[in-house]
Amino acid sequence: MTKLFRDVDYYIVQASNSTQREFELDFADIIEVYDTNETTITTECGRTLIITWADNYFKSYHVIYETEQMSNGVDRGMILKVIDLLQTIEVDGETMQYILQRVGMEDQMLRQLILTATMDDVLCLVETKNML
Repeated sequence: MTKLFRDVDYYIVQASNSTQREFELDFADIIEVYDTNETTITTECGRTLIITWADNYFKSYHVIYETEQMSNGVDRGMILKVIDLLQTIEVDGETMQYILQRVGMEDQMLRQLILTATMDDVLCLVETKNML
């Protein structure tokens, strides 16, 4: 029997289908921080997920993507240099898209952004795309 791998998407679905109390009872063994309006967990893939609640129901979430690659001090320094360089040249959206295409990350980035966006944002983008 294979072990169920619980990633960010799994917990977002569970939170959106539960009340805050139900979610916190179901996952009490992995919750790191309980707060009146927030619950913080670290998934098995090492992502920190902060779930925000409003009136005991799922409101939104934020994922902190500190990748394994970024945990390495040397690689983290290089990553920060790349970020600084992109900020220095004030890279625009089209140029960033070109960079993602050149490094072969456009499809993966699209997927990650869609999965971490709010449903309202996704629907707004779909509506805009349909108007084009």
